Amino acid sequence: MKASKMSRVVFLSDANQRGILFGGKLMAWMDEVAGVAAKRFACREVATAAVERMQFYKPIPVGTFLDVTGEVVSVGNTSMKVRVSVTADGPESGDGDILMAEALFIYVAVDDEGRPVRIERKL
Repeated sequence: MKASKMSRVVFLSDANQRGILFGGKLMAWMDEVAGVAAKRFACREVATAAVERMQFYKPIPVGTFLDVTGEVVSVGNTSMKVRVSVTADGPESGDGDILMAEALFIYVAVDDEGRPVRIERKL
């Protein structure tokens, strides 16, 4: 199974006037990771088709270290679902990670003209 992971730190330029990460910025990072996982799995170009169950659990302040992880969890004929989780570490978490957000992204495998094509690989 193919997965993708990236780490980020939240900078002032990523945050609103209260010093909290913009939700749209986090969603962009999640989409990026999900897209890499989907493309690795399908071995071809993919396109975001939908986002299901996007949930933000806690505000993410400037200075937070985040891990964004995406993993293909199901595959259809032309589409796949990628679960993305965002965890943070910090003084309050000790050695553990805190789940900050998660979502389920749906991707479609596409050909050179952007038309859906069959995914040959299965879980």
